Amino acid sequence: MNLFDHAEAQRRKSVGKALAADRRSELLAAARGFAAFLARESITVTSDDVAEMMAHNDLNYAELGNAAGSVFDHRFKWTGLVIPSRRPSTHGRMIKVWSLK
Repeated sequence: MNLFDHAEAQRRKSVGKALAADRRSELLAAARGFAAFLARESITVTSDDVAEMMAHNDLNYAELGNAAGSVFDHRFKWTGLVIPSRRPSTHGRMIKVWSLK
């Protein structure tokens, strides 16, 4: 067994993201739509921004579970920036700042 295998790690990441996304497809579609809207309006967007907009629309970002990792899909690019999350549930961890491609 090779402890470090980048190709296998990427394969497993893709499989896991696809499984999680499939299980939460409707909620994920809403989150992606909100993310794209916010990025068009504000240039950049974070998961906090999406969670806030979802809450204003009676949706719960936390219900995405592991599918939250698929919100920022091929339409987005990471800006290279990270900021501390404002949501208490994240304990202030760093989150990526995204923009549309």
